[in-house]
Amino acid sequence: MTVDRFIADLDELVNVTRSGLGKNKIAIFGHSWGSALGALYAARFPEKVAAYVGSGQIGNWAAGESASYAFALAEAERLGDRSALRNLRAIGPPPHSPEALWTERSLLSRFEGRLGAKAMWKLGRVVLGVPESSIFDLPNTVRGFRFSLDAMWSEVSRLNLVDLAPKLEMPVFFFLGRKDHWVPTETSLEYFEALTAPSKKLVWFEESGHEPFVDEPRKFNAAMIELVRPVVNKRERARAA
Repeated sequence: MTVDRFIADLDELVNVTRSGLGKNKIAIFGHSWGSALGALYAARFPEKVAAYVGSGQIGNWAAGESASYAFALAEAERLGDRSALRNLRAIGPPPHSPEALWTERSLLSRFEGRLGAKAMWKLGRVVLGVPESSIFDLPNTVRGFRFSLDAMWSEVSRLNLVDLAPKLEMPVFFFLGRKDHWVPTETSLEYFEALTAPSKKLVWFEESGHEPFVDEPRKFNAAMIELVRPVVNKRERARAA
């Protein structure tokens, strides 16, 4: 499991999708790790991508991890959570091993309220609300996440898109949750400001954390329809003409 292997796999998927839709170019939406993969793919294959949309957008991955850890540590201090403080100080600041990252992310999720009943219910409806998903997939999903983390963390945690994908040749949209500390928005903004593209649009989701499509699905869907689709259709018409 490597970044190049994921890009090759994504290229197969894109080619199948282009063929099935009868389109020369398609829109790419990348979320979290997918936002690094999506931007790298769009930079490598601009002839196949009509628009790129990033959410929980990774920029300088190492800087994001440092900011995420600093937030978790500050929250533990603010809340007087001695157990969390002990655990966070024990692993220390990044760079982290996969095991240390799991500890930090677990605490961060608790501080963000991602493990609360309401948040888990909302996420569960998204994950399990389609015919191809089952509650019986969840144990394998967790195992798969840990396997992927162990296999790829040393490579992906060093990615810096400011250097690796400084220019995209298609319209770019960043959909950012204002309360996202999983991928801290300051690092997403640094990448947005450094990125060169024919057009760039930043959309804030004020009530969202790392998953705007879960926290504010109506606004997310509306942004896709009202902002992204017209750009894709316009480029398709221009190509046809």
